[in-house]
Amino acid sequence: MVITSRDNPNVKRIAKLTRRSEAKSEGVIYLEGTRLCEEALASGQKAMEVIVTEDKVSWAKEFTPDIEPLVLSKDVFAKISQTVNPQGVAIIIKEPGISADIPSRGDNKDIYVVLENTQDPGNLGTIIRMADAFGLTAVIVSPTTCDPYNDKVIRATMGSVWHIPVVRKAMDECFEYFGKNNIDTLAMHLKGSELGSGDLRLPCAYFIGNEGDGLTDETSQRCTKLVKIPMKGQAESLNAAVAASVIGYELSKLI
Repeated sequence: MVITSRDNPNVKRIAKLTRRSEAKSEGVIYLEGTRLCEEALASGQKAMEVIVTEDKVSWAKEFTPDIEPLVLSKDVFAKISQTVNPQGVAIIIKEPGISADIPSRGDNKDIYVVLENTQDPGNLGTIIRMADAFGLTAVIVSPTTCDPYNDKVIRATMGSVWHIPVVRKAMDECFEYFGKNNIDTLAMHLKGSELGSGDLRLPCAYFIGNEGDGLTDETSQRCTKLVKIPMKGQAESLNAAVAASVIGYELSKLI
């Protein structure tokens, strides 16, 4: 049966879940788009519901054979879609949740990137993707950092959000853990020594701040080292995700 009315109760329910605030309150994530859905499923996420247009029923049979899909007309799907050019494929998964525990590799080669009040979803998504690519232990986000399961963040991670732990911790909790475990803490700061001018060692955690204001003074002062990326051009600073990637790559050489 193909649903052709926007007033259908199931359509109204799904439409609500396309809003992150509604989905978050129910502990789920709405994912839309063939690639995004396939990446999540391939990474072990289980679909709770499947929503497709009638020409994508074969996709549902291939990727979610155990679930009866909700089949919508293209017009109805377009009305609830969050994308400009809907692909006719969406799934609802249980939100993995953000860990409260900082993981460890167990070999004293941990690398953590800690984000304090990072607000741009594209930056957060790119940093998660970078952390996955370079083998970092985890991405730690402050309570004031944007939602890691925001649609824009998930898209920017290109699937990496399912591969690497994302932990939410207050700065006090981070420093308590790093201090107890003898983990170096690096603050990305314009007043720091140039990256490469001193020895880097693992385990290590490095801190990236807000896109406009950088790290708070309190966090910078609590870190064991201040570092900056040497730049030969005239730019004053680098995008948060670019800066995080440069130092992440340098530290990953030590693994």
